[in-house]
Parts: sequence; C-alpha cells; structure tokens
Amino acid sequence: MTKLDIDFVDRGLLFWLYRTDRRWALLTLLGGLALLLGWLQWRSVQSDLIRLTQEQAQTARLQERPKPRPSAAQGMTAEQIKATNGVIAQLNQPWSELLETLESTRKGRVAFLELRFDPVRARIKGVAEAKDATEMLRFMTQLKAQPLMAQAHLSLHQISQTDPNKPYRFEFSADWRKEGSGP
Repeated sequence: MTKLDIDFVDRGLLFWLYRTDRRWALLTLLGGLALLLGWLQWRSVQSDLIRLTQEQAQTARLQERPKPRPSAAQGMTAEQIKATNGVIAQLNQPWSELLETLESTRKGRVAFLELRFDPVRARIKGVAEAKDATEMLRFMTQLKAQPLMAQAHLSLHQISQTDPNKPYRFEFSADWRKEGSGP
C-alpha cells in the first residue's frame, strides 16, 4: 500500500518552501534579484537623463547672446573723443624704454618727483631732487650722454629750504629720439 499524505492544516509559506524542490526556490530568488537590479538600473538611467536635460537647458540659456548694448562712444561729444584719444596716445608711448633710460642715468643720488611726456613734440619734462649740485650736474651729464635723449637741458633749479637736508630740486627737459634715428 502507498503512503497517503493527508494534511488538513495550513502550514504557511515556510512549510511550502521546505516541501518544494530547492531548484525552484533558488530560481525564484534569482529572478526576484534580477528584477530588483533591473529596476535600480532603470532608476539610475532616469535620474541621469533628467540631470542631462537640466544641464542642456542651462547651457542653452547661457549660450543665448544678449542684444548688443549701444557703444559708449555714440553718446560722446567731439571734445570727449579728442580727450580720450589723447589719453590713449599717452598710454601708448614707450614708457618702459623711457623709464629704463632715466633709471640708468640716476646712478647717483637723484630722486624723480614728476615725469611728463609730450607725444606731439616727443619731449620729456621732469622734476627731480638731488643731494647737492654735483649730483644734479652729474645726472644732467649722464642724461645728455644717453643715445635716446637729445637736447637735454636744465630748466630751473633751487635749494629746498623747508627740508632739513636742503636738497636741490630741479626741472629738466629732453627730446626723445626713436631708436635708430640719428642726432
């Protein structure tokens, strides 16, 4: 006689998992795990797609060019344009060469107080102080010997009475020669 399995009591999920074949349980578990991993990958792709769409919209907004503003020169008077061009011409002068030339001449005790450059006449005017008359004259001699300077002369000199060291304050001027031009 064959054995009959009669059971009238509902034993729950664990009982049926125990009683079923282990291969089916493992297959079901792996299927559920595959579904879970697929769903997580789908969410990751969706969030990347949303982020890329937002970045693309932001880039498009940044690339929109604003309408050009009216130029400031359109509202300027002729006098203002002339003054602006004068400032530009002043800034475009060979300041570095000029300063190097003047620095090489002041090897003694001479301090520059003011330098002006007239681009129209290519003339340099300056105010300086020297410890004594010898230093002042040495500076003028060195300035005349510079190859980029012509017709250097002393315009005015005086002894500063208010300073305890009593330095010589003097004004000088010289013509600026372009490099390569003769005397």
